[in-house]
Amino acid sequence: MKIISLTNKLHLQAADGNRPRRFRIEAYNGGLLPVDGFEYPVVVDLRGLETPNQIPILIDHRKEVEATLGITDAIANTGETLTLAGLVTGVSPLVQTVLAQDAAGQTWQASIGARVLESVEIPEGQTVNVNGQDISGPFVLAVKSVLKETSILPLGADSSTSVNLAASAAAASKGLVMSFEDWVKSIGMDAATLNPEQQAALQDAYAAKMKVAAADNMPDKKPEPVAAVAPTTAAAAAHVDLVASMRQQMAVEHRRVAAINAAAGGHHDIAATAIEQGWSAEKTELEALKRRVATERTRPTSFSAAQGNGDQTRILQAALSIARGHNVEKHFTDSELQAAHSQYRGRVGLQQVIIQAAAANGMPIHVGSRLHDGNLREALQYASGQNLQAAFSTVSLPGIFSNLANKELLAGFEEEDNNWEEISDVKSVADFKTHTSYRLLDDMEYEELGPGGLIKHGKIGEESYTRSADTYAKMFSLTRRDIINDDLGAFDDLRVRLGRGAARRLNRLVWTTFLANHTTFWTTARTNYIEGSTTNLGTDGVGLSAGVKAFRQRKSPLVNGAEASSQMTLGGRATKLLVPPELEAVAEALYVARNLNAVKAADANIHAGKYRVVVASELSDSAYGGGYSPTAWYLFGDTLKPVVTSFLNGQRSPTVESADADFNTLGIQFRGYHDFGCSQSEYLAGVKSKGAA
Repeated sequence: MKIISLTNKLHLQAADGNRPRRFRIEAYNGGLLPVDGFEYPVVVDLRGLETPNQIPILIDHRKEVEATLGITDAIANTGETLTLAGLVTGVSPLVQTVLAQDAAGQTWQASIGARVLESVEIPEGQTVNVNGQDISGPFVLAVKSVLKETSILPLGADSSTSVNLAASAAAASKGLVMSFEDWVKSIGMDAATLNPEQQAALQDAYAAKMKVAAADNMPDKKPEPVAAVAPTTAAAAAHVDLVASMRQQMAVEHRRVAAINAAAGGHHDIAATAIEQGWSAEKTELEALKRRVATERTRPTSFSAAQGNGDQTRILQAALSIARGHNVEKHFTDSELQAAHSQYRGRVGLQQVIIQAAAANGMPIHVGSRLHDGNLREALQYASGQNLQAAFSTVSLPGIFSNLANKELLAGFEEEDNNWEEISDVKSVADFKTHTSYRLLDDMEYEELGPGGLIKHGKIGEESYTRSADTYAKMFSLTRRDIINDDLGAFDDLRVRLGRGAARRLNRLVWTTFLANHTTFWTTARTNYIEGSTTNLGTDGVGLSAGVKAFRQRKSPLVNGAEASSQMTLGGRATKLLVPPELEAVAEALYVARNLNAVKAADANIHAGKYRVVVASELSDSAYGGGYSPTAWYLFGDTLKPVVTSFLNGQRSPTVESADADFNTLGIQFRGYHDFGCSQSEYLAGVKSKGAA
């Protein structure tokens, strides 16, 4: 269902005594409508607009109970304008906010939602008389459509239409809000049997009666007796003279209509066309026979309406997530999960999802059909909304698959090792520009306040580094083979290629950055580097003791030309021991064992339980840069980290989107992308040991 938006004015009037609030919406004046996604505007033919007995009035097209403003009790379609009336029934805080904002002078927009069943394109240069207007192409004419709902939105006003919630409930109870068809029926006639002259005369009479009724129900006018609203114009009186002759014609017309309905064989659209265009019963029967023969072109099935279980897009998403084994409780409501279980019982497939989305969007296809080379492209076009009928639907195949793909991607992303977080701080950037950050090297220690009370300025360190984010991406396709084979297992590849692939790229970038510039980032001058034969990591604990000592003796650099005596020892306590796989066993022994024979002092291991072991295979892998080593190891604390990873807008996980594949591919494409970057940052975050002479 495509939402058609019209800008209108909205008035709200406080309830008077026992009379509840009412609304009156002049929803559509019959002209051109700009509809997103289409090259040309759309005109809804009001003669072909099917209106149910009641439709809800929502707030901002939201489907929650608390977003329901009211319900219609009268829908008037004159063939030239569409008017809605009814009661304001909502009592939620959201509804009260709308009432309060209107009282303060807020103007509103009313948006009608309709689903198109049949349409034609009017080319440039052609003029068509529709809704009482001559409208020139190019535009799309919605010949047959169904009104679904209308919503109130907080936008500006338009002079051609209006929304008025000031009519009193008493007016409706007196019958003043009445459709043209109901009014004609009230005088003993049938609007469907009127000829053009009769239609025009009675339209004038009806308009005059409704004008008087509307004037009597304006917010600033006191209600008058019912007798005061009787038709008084010449046009209103003219219908009385027509009644006798019309009734004589009605008998003949009723016989023709009855014969047409019988010949149509239950095809109501054929019967309506036959009645409108004056067909005979024989011609009607022939058209019905053609329809029955063309069994492949059956009426579209609206799954969201047929199932009656809420948002079918969400239900299909839940069914797919269950079939793929996702943790669904935190992503879907109980009612959505129950509907998914009842309808699919965990056995939904690719073909079933595509067929249901296509059928719900207007594709004439049987439920239970299979996809094949003959109908696959058409089904994908309908399911993806690439036609007018699909544009008026609420079932979205791209939305369904994007939701599933994001869950698959996130699952794959989280399966990869994330030990890069042990050495990297995480920050956000708002764009792709290069940003400059300053290292936490300063002279901000408090000083004693002198007799004059003058507070000295602290000195900020001048050492800086730059950071930025770049985009990393990958494509993946559900191919024609996957769809025809009905293979949901194809999403396994998406999990690995787009999910785990994103995590592996992030891991690679962080560890490559960490091992870069190893001879200038880690130096004895910076007090963050030790080397020598006694710095190897062994079970005797000598090398680790040397590293702990160096960690505690790190010194801040000279700030802004200060004296060497101003350098301060940072101190602090190391908490993490970072090692390559070659040193994992030694590191674990130092952390776990309470007694090691090679460690003196009564064989007690003085390092037991102090330095949590972090193993990174990248440290000794030459593919990650020149700083790789099987003997080097590191000590870090909990405050500073040597690397900073920047994510665009703080988005730490990748995003996936789906769309139709290129013309020569015939399938569904997915693209995963992630925006991040890494930089070396705080060199005093820890100490590196060469682990050898």
